[in-house]
Amino acid sequence: MIQRFQTLLLAVVVIAMATVIGTPIWQKSSAALNQKVVLTASALEHSQATTVLSSQSNIYIAVLAGIAALVAIVSISQYKKRVLQMTLGAINSALIALVLILSFYHIFQIGIPMFEPENQGAYSTGFYAAAVGLLANMIANRFIRRDETLVRSADRMR
Repeated sequence: MIQRFQTLLLAVVVIAMATVIGTPIWQKSSAALNQKVVLTASALEHSQATTVLSSQSNIYIAVLAGIAALVAIVSISQYKKRVLQMTLGAINSALIALVLILSFYHIFQIGIPMFEPENQGAYSTGFYAAAVGLLANMIANRFIRRDETLVRSADRMR
């Protein structure tokens, strides 16, 4: 049902996870050393000028974000089964949180120590999109739960 607010919020989750896959999550650069580190959902690339010094694959972040988008799409289509929709929402929250945890791991354990550890770098669009997706998913779960309690209270009155 498109007119339900939680459907719109779950659509925001899908868009946010697509943004995580398509945009950088974190980046750090040094003008003095002419080096740059960029974390995307598929790789952590360390480059100097136009030459890639090292590239570490982390495709599992992209896979988790894609699975989270698919779970949100399935959850949208399950509007008549609110208990299943709440379960899918809980699974989706765990997946998105895992995306954020893995991103933090790559940033703090691998990305920052590469060069100039005092330079922390900057979070990019992909990181904020994951945070927005997690928040939208949590709010959607709250609205789904509210609908379920409303239906149960109406059944009690019959």
